Amino acid sequence: MIRRNDALRLCKSVIFEELQRLDPSRARRMPAALWTDETRIDEDGLGFDSLSRIDLVSAMTARFALHRSGVEDYMLLHPELGTWAQLLESHFQGAAPDLSLAFHSSGSTGTPKVVQHPLGFLVEEVEAHAARSLVERPGRVVALVPPHHIFGFLFTVLLPARLGVPVLDLASRGPGALSRELRAGDLIVGTPHIFGRVLTLLSGKPVAAHALSSTAPAPPELWTAVARAGLGALTEVFGASETGGVGHRADTDARFRLMPYLEPGNPPRRRGAAIALQDHLRWSEDGRAFTVHGRHDRSVQIAGHTVSLNAVVAALEAQPEVAHACVRQDGDRLKCYIVPCAGADAAALEERLRAEMAARHAPAARPLSYTFGPQLPRDSMGKLADWQS
Repeated sequence: MIRRNDALRLCKSVIFEELQRLDPSRARRMPAALWTDETRIDEDGLGFDSLSRIDLVSAMTARFALHRSGVEDYMLLHPELGTWAQLLESHFQGAAPDLSLAFHSSGSTGTPKVVQHPLGFLVEEVEAHAARSLVERPGRVVALVPPHHIFGFLFTVLLPARLGVPVLDLASRGPGALSRELRAGDLIVGTPHIFGRVLTLLSGKPVAAHALSSTAPAPPELWTAVARAGLGALTEVFGASETGGVGHRADTDARFRLMPYLEPGNPPRRRGAAIALQDHLRWSEDGRAFTVHGRHDRSVQIAGHTVSLNAVVAALEAQPEVAHACVRQDGDRLKCYIVPCAGADAAALEERLRAEMAARHAPAARPLSYTFGPQLPRDSMGKLADWQS
């Protein structure tokens, strides 16, 4: 079910994320693209000591339910990357459909959630996409997303294994890598934000390659960019870490078609359980097609991450000397307007706010520009208005 090379990619992705969290400077010096089967995870290699290796194995166990097979004990005894990949591959061999895998939401609100999905549900989704979402069977999958996120796991681990095609992992490469590596028959797996960075570097010469995008609904500009880049098709999957795939479409003007494993309803259900949708959807009469009409929670897409504006405002207003705050999207970043408490020094307050947001929130949820004033900007109707940053 999980092939050896994909197990290695999963191990690299999880370990590198932990290394970035524990020792960012070491992570910059030792990028995962340079790691091999012989790379050691302990003090003689990546620098994880005995205690941090226990934490690392615990993180792997939490994500992949390693306790079901017991391979986590062997990971502690054998700190070689190649051995870990072999153990992870064996863990998935013959794994039961109820094996619960954990995926993390983006954490852009400052409170990342851990979401559990049974392996059987993920396999069912991949089977549906293989039958309905692809224009044709690809010759290769090109991964622009990390494999331990749900979208990457579905489309760069399970799907290519199901189809028996190789994977070219460009997730940790520069934006120009796709222009050098692209060939006919490729299925390119990315997000609207990632595609926005890489498609402009393609020559525009027609190539029979297929783009597959997921997260929030893609803007019309992405469909135009795919055509200008010379790609043959774009399929968009609507869903989230919490829900998995909910619908798919192959045209910017088309409705999303409900995935066949979901039961029509508002919200739809899976095996009788309601899907917790985060967006307003408008349904067709038969309940099997929908359009998307904004978020329930004032969330926006920033650099491919879902960011709750309400959560960012709450984080800012929780800080001392902040009386009121307003946050808006400004291009592909956030900007904020701060009303300081009486007597507060705006320059010193901005420095503290930037430090606090950097320490506790993902980059996408950190305002890039700060504006200070005596009251929040409002229009003639008293509603919050935009401002020049």
